[in-house]
Amino acid sequence: MAASRSIIISGAGIAGLTAALAFSARGYRVEVHERSRQIETAGAGIQLSPNALRVFDKLNVLEAVKRVASAPDGIRILTADSAKQINTVPLGSAAIRRHGIGYLTIHRSELAQALLAACNDDPDITIQTGSAVSDAVGHSNGISAMVTRGASVNTHRGALMVFADGIHSAGRTEAFALPGAVHSGFEAWRGMISADALPKGFDLENTQLVWGTGAHAVLYPVRKGRQVNAIVCIRTRDRSQMLPRKGDADVLLQRLRRWHGSFRSLFGAVEEWPVWPLLAMPARGTWHHGRMVLIGDAAHGMLPFAAQGAAMGIEDAEVLAAMVERHGTTHKALAQWEKLRRQRVRRVATLAHRNGRIYHMGWPGSLARNAVVSLSDGERLAERQAWIYDWKP
Repeated sequence: MAASRSIIISGAGIAGLTAALAFSARGYRVEVHERSRQIETAGAGIQLSPNALRVFDKLNVLEAVKRVASAPDGIRILTADSAKQINTVPLGSAAIRRHGIGYLTIHRSELAQALLAACNDDPDITIQTGSAVSDAVGHSNGISAMVTRGASVNTHRGALMVFADGIHSAGRTEAFALPGAVHSGFEAWRGMISADALPKGFDLENTQLVWGTGAHAVLYPVRKGRQVNAIVCIRTRDRSQMLPRKGDADVLLQRLRRWHGSFRSLFGAVEEWPVWPLLAMPARGTWHHGRMVLIGDAAHGMLPFAAQGAAMGIEDAEVLAAMVERHGTTHKALAQWEKLRRQRVRRVATLAHRNGRIYHMGWPGSLARNAVVSLSDGERLAERQAWIYDWKP
């Protein structure tokens, strides 16, 4: 196929694989280069809101995702010190009624496998692992990318170079010469709990959002209820840690010593606690340069407190493919794409930052917060992020 109908993607994460499917659906030939030897499945659970699911529906992968996902009935908000319920934000059937599509939780590896399977079934998509885009140069006919695979270096040509290489994006720092991610002052302890280790009567029908002082936790089922994903986000003064590390459970439990015993017991059932620093991308700098584009975390990595990091990358991929299909890879088209995405991403990132302040509020502000939320109608609480979920590709 001519280079004018070929797209080169760096990174086979959620945003990169979604972009591959989105471009292929529009008649482009896509090659995906993943630096790692295998498709990355690090992390644990991920939440998929209606805006992301609409993209998957359009790309004909929604049913495959649903088969391995869970659909929580709601989000139960609990206090960390007493484990008492403050309120419940309805999801499940309420989300379907409100948004026309549901809300899912899924293990990241199973989502990656569903997207990868769709890509592997598509004759117009080629995925190469252990393959790194080391340089890219734009010219009048498109883009030339230098791809290193093993001991060989080859030139690949296409109409557009898409960097979807994540929060530690090499494309961002090398091809765009932009500053990389910065530490947010938070870190996430991520663990998995087997259903066999759960206490009798544990709620597998809802996501649980636990508010503490300087820390909060999120618990929800994955792998069709065979496991519970546990994430504990805490403030940290050490901003030098930029890569995941192995966490010490005793350190975490000491940090959560004032939390209710039911939570501490639950966290004690976690065998491993990988600790991920929560990084964010600086807002300055463009997301397109010539015929090169940054999407997902490589462009706008954000705090996870609105559960929208992956969803924004999924949206990026679909909107970019649609824009290129209609208007080509001209500067004007890519500038318009960036303008559209920046407006939305900025609002979502602002909400995530605001949620972080609410979730980690200290005493006595937390008392007022809990009182206000407890007296609020659950449906009205759900409306707070409805403008995000209502987005359609």
